[in-house]
Order: sequence, then structure tokens, then C-alpha cells
Amino acid sequence: MSRAEERVPTEEPPGWAIERAGSELYDIQDRTAIVERAWQIVGEVADLEDERHDEYDDPDRGGEG
Repeated sequence: MSRAEERVPTEEPPGWAIERAGSELYDIQDRTAIVERAWQIVGEVADLEDERHDEYDDPDRGGEG
């Protein structure tokens, strides 16, 4: 299950994600679409952080292994 699917349906994404989604979807006025994109952004950022963390654990990249 993705991070977006783990959230409580009535929960709002963080404000920074709403702002970013709103700027990406500048021509869309549908709040539901903006909130959905915001949750996708939150998941993408979390995945990026996980990858960044894993990079330091990779012995081929100088990590601890």
C-alpha cells in the first residue's frame, strides 16, 4: 500500500504540498484534484528521502552496508 493510501480519508496533506500542487495545477480549480496531487507529492518526497537514506547504507557508494 502506498503512503497516499495509508492516510485517513478526511486528513489534509501538509500545507507545503497543497501549495506545490496548486502551483503545478494552476489551471485547475478542483480542490479534490489539488489535494490528490498534494498527497502524491508527499509520497514522492517520502520515497526520495527513503532512497537518500538507502544511499548511505550502500557499501558500493561508500556507506556502512
